[in-house]
Parts: sequence; C-alpha cells; structure tokens
Amino acid sequence: MHESPANAAVTPYTSVVQVEVLIFGAASFGAKSDRVHVKVSDTPTVREVLAAMHAQHPALKFALPPPETGRLAVNHAFARGDNAIRQGDEVALVTLVVGG
Repeated sequence: MHESPANAAVTPYTSVVQVEVLIFGAASFGAKSDRVHVKVSDTPTVREVLAAMHAQHPALKFALPPPETGRLAVNHAFARGDNAIRQGDEVALVTLVVGG
C-alpha cells in the first residue's frame, strides 16, 4: 500500500463556476457585447468577480472599479466586497454615464 508523504500539501477541492456580468455604455462598446463571462470559485463574492474581470477581460480595465472598493449591481441593488453572488443572481457592471 502506498502512503503519501507526511509533508505533502493537501489541496481542498473547489469547483469553478461561470458568472455572467451584464455591461453597458463604453464597456459594452469596447467588449462588442452586452455581457461578459468570468470563471470564479463556486462561492464568489463581488470582490472576486471584479478581480476576475480585471484578469480575464483586460480590455475592460478602463471601465472596471478596483476589486477592493468597487461595486456591482446584484439583483438590481448595489453590492460591494464580501457580498456573495449566488447561482441565478443577475450581476451587472454599472459604469459612470456622461452626456446630457
């Protein structure tokens, strides 16, 4: 019987999910779409989704708030930081709107 070494690191199992984020204005124009998808852990927070957007969609960085302080709309209400995003939630990036 083979035993693993005592100093072998144990990695907990985490699954990856895909979150759809609706985007508007200049961000949607830059992405040539009204939505993007990001891969995150199976229990993502607003902070993790924003960080994933920075990493996975670098062309949108001009429109993305910092993950540490930014917010997303989750189910039509603004949410920040550790706010959990659950399967089926509507997630949107609401950027500044200019014009008159």
